[in-house]
Amino acid sequence: MYVLGYSGFTRDSHTTAGYRNPFAKTGQTFDSILSFHEGEVPFQMFPLGFFGHDASAALIRDGEIVACAAEERFTRAKYSLNLAGNTLLPARAIQYCLQEAGIGIDDVDVVAHYCRFDRSAVEDRHALVAPWVTADEAAMIEKAYHTVFSGMMDVPVLLRQFEAMTGTEPREFVQVDHHLAHAASAYYPSAFDEALIYTIDGTGERESSLLAVGRNGDITEDSRMLLPVSLGTLYLIVTVYLGFRSLGDEYKVMGLAGYGRPERYRNFFESLIQLQDDGTYTIEDFAGSGLGRRLREALGAPRSKGEGLHERHCDIAASLQEALERAVVHTLKHAQKRSQCSKLCMAGGVALNSMMNGVIAGTGLFDDIFIQPAAGDEGAALGAALQAWRQESQSSSAASGRLHHVYMGPSYDDGQLRCALEKYTGQLHWKRSGNIAEETARALAAGDVVGWFQGKMEFGPRALGNRSILADPRPADMKDRINAKVKHREGFRPFAPAVKLEAAARYFDMQGLKESPYMLFVLPVHESMRTVIPAVTHVDGTARVQTVTGNTNERFWDLLDAFERLTGLPVLLNTSFNVKHEPIVCSPEDAIRCFLNTDIEVLVIGDFIARKYSTGVQ
Repeated sequence: MYVLGYSGFTRDSHTTAGYRNPFAKTGQTFDSILSFHEGEVPFQMFPLGFFGHDASAALIRDGEIVACAAEERFTRAKYSLNLAGNTLLPARAIQYCLQEAGIGIDDVDVVAHYCRFDRSAVEDRHALVAPWVTADEAAMIEKAYHTVFSGMMDVPVLLRQFEAMTGTEPREFVQVDHHLAHAASAYYPSAFDEALIYTIDGTGERESSLLAVGRNGDITEDSRMLLPVSLGTLYLIVTVYLGFRSLGDEYKVMGLAGYGRPERYRNFFESLIQLQDDGTYTIEDFAGSGLGRRLREALGAPRSKGEGLHERHCDIAASLQEALERAVVHTLKHAQKRSQCSKLCMAGGVALNSMMNGVIAGTGLFDDIFIQPAAGDEGAALGAALQAWRQESQSSSAASGRLHHVYMGPSYDDGQLRCALEKYTGQLHWKRSGNIAEETARALAAGDVVGWFQGKMEFGPRALGNRSILADPRPADMKDRINAKVKHREGFRPFAPAVKLEAAARYFDMQGLKESPYMLFVLPVHESMRTVIPAVTHVDGTARVQTVTGNTNERFWDLLDAFERLTGLPVLLNTSFNVKHEPIVCSPEDAIRCFLNTDIEVLVIGDFIARKYSTGVQ
């Protein structure tokens, strides 16, 4: 049985003149996201139109994952949103998945979507928010919700759009509750017989988080955190308050937090996020129109576009991050006590907060933790497919074993790589290498920054050794050099270390973790090693660790091994192969263009090694 899961919403051209998502556009300010405008409601009132980003597709065959990919990698439009905020549904991602399986769309038995919005869900959502707003605001919210639902989320709209994408209607169409899709995406690939499942994001249909127990292949709900309480949405609002983008910049706040003092605004965030005796929390007056005023009074004026980052901004980020960790650990302590589960699965956009994940690991609450590598909505496409397979097949399990890697995207053979390089002969010198690991290690040890393009593209937001930019982690100035001249991004942003698993404990306090293959845990760097690998050690003495094994990525492990034999160090700086505001590269052409437009010195693409024309090939 083939099951195709997908994520994404967009307005239906049959009923609307086009879709403009005001919250996805660049240039949003703190005031604008907290205001009614362009037919949408303020962010703290949970606009339905914000759904749709991170459109992706996943295909499974008899419970086995065949392929997964995000649409942004093919269209080159970040988060699958164009400049007007119009969602690009995953037509190309679906096409890739079908090609990888060698089937056509007519061979797909079930199509699963990552949300279950119907009129009752919309009415429930409105009822949850209405007590916090004025009667006039409630009327505007109700109108906006139903307008978006009828033009974007109703089943006839989804079916019409799917046919437009693929040329046919599904044989069977299944809607999966959003947080259940997240839960399935984490529990089934974990291969845990029994585990506590925790999903947390901005919002699903009615809730911002779900606690459940997975046992013998079944997911049983424990409790839900209903709107308008949402740590994910609060984190996003403060992200915009700090002058960052309204979609996807939360990780910048996480990085900035390492520079701040959480005690400065601790009392304010403790008064805002109030912990309850039963393990829940409330966010005081969150959906009301006074949220903006309260934040201004407590934290000062929002950071404006172009304003420098100051100590106050760092302290706000640190206080927010601490408050998130405090609330989540509070919830998990109570849930673990109720469930008596020794293992934890997590998904949802907030589960990508690797600082929080490191804190959870450090509590010792769980013997093993599995976090969905594509924890955001792109991973919900996979979760929808797995949950639909479980329901439709009546199988005792939804997957054959633990997910050991996320190399599920397109790959290219030597002929395709050579053809791509030949198009740029006037700009590149290139050759086939007899030992790509050894030659690349020498270039890295000599101080070169390397674009590393190998094998199948990763699924999820992290480059894990197949679409990576790599560098020597020993020079203290390497972080600043790559931020400024390669990634073209803020200088405070840290980079991750990739390390051979067998050597990880020598450099990092693993906090009881057996591995960290997906860069999802920020862990302490041993104090004695912080001066050894300064380019991947954050200002607070931590690092977002990726452990690498030869079983999951032999070529990347070979490179780390070659670098260790040359330098004594089994660690490399690893960051995604892209520049600011662009998706990670997918094709050889993407990689070459990125290489030519940055200060990356060497491009390693399959077994070929290239330099720009002016530098030649060493």
